[in-house]
Amino acid sequence: MDYAFYHFILPIPDHVDVMIRKLKNEAKRVIGNYPSMHARAHITINNYPRKPLDVDVQGFSFLSRKLSLLPPAIFEIDGFDCFNEGNNYNKTIFAKLKLTGQNQYWLKLLKDIVGDSSTIPHITVARAITPEQFNLLWPHFQKREMKVKFVVNRLTILKNLLLDLDQHAKTYREFEFRGDENVLTMYDNLAIAEQIKNYPSINQQISLF
Repeated sequence: MDYAFYHFILPIPDHVDVMIRKLKNEAKRVIGNYPSMHARAHITINNYPRKPLDVDVQGFSFLSRKLSLLPPAIFEIDGFDCFNEGNNYNKTIFAKLKLTGQNQYWLKLLKDIVGDSSTIPHITVARAITPEQFNLLWPHFQKREMKVKFVVNRLTILKNLLLDLDQHAKTYREFEFRGDENVLTMYDNLAIAEQIKNYPSINQQISLF
């Protein structure tokens, strides 16, 4: 049986992707080739380890119903930051998101659906670069200002086949956010939270993941 890796992301609008792509090209001129330099920009939410491909279609129908309860969300890029990769050697530079109370509440509702993650929501600029590359590149971003707002209106699941020689993640499923934006005007509102709470997290949907 073939296996796949699944990546849960929030796609960003084309005009923001163009801005990030320019930054990626700038980074390439400074440090040369690096992982992710050709990847389309997105907000990373969650990654699931390899799973068999016998995915239950009913599970996706269930997921679609839950995600449709969420309204589109407005995010804002506010400068840049960095973190160490899991191996504590490579580093990643990313566009930092300014998380308002509404953003944090929206993300909490989202994670109640797709499962929690230790991943900081971010937009990658240069992923898994070496310490030498980081020392060259970080001064270009450390104090750089970038402020841009954009709307996120869907969640995308990307899939990597373990035996796929291409190794590029491909779009597997997309789910639109069609909920009422008024549920976020007071982020202690329990109405949508109660609807989501009535279903288990995707982590508990064994037939799906």
